[in-house]
Amino acid sequence: MKAHTQETQATMTPEKSLEYLIEGNLRFQNNLKANRNLLEQVDDTSGGNFHLQHF
Repeated sequence: MKAHTQETQATMTPEKSLEYLIEGNLRFQNNLKANRNLLEQVDDTSGGNFHLQHF
C-alpha cells in the first residue's frame, strides 16, 4: 500500500476511489493487514498532503 502523492491524486477517478475504499473495507472485514513501509511513506509525502477527495 502506498501513500497518496500528488501523482496518485492527479490520476485518481471516482471509480478508482470507490475501488480503493472497497478493497480497504474487505481487508478490514477479514482482519488482514496492509504491508506498509512507513519510512517510505514519510519520504513520499514530505512534499505535502494529497487526500482522497472524490467523496
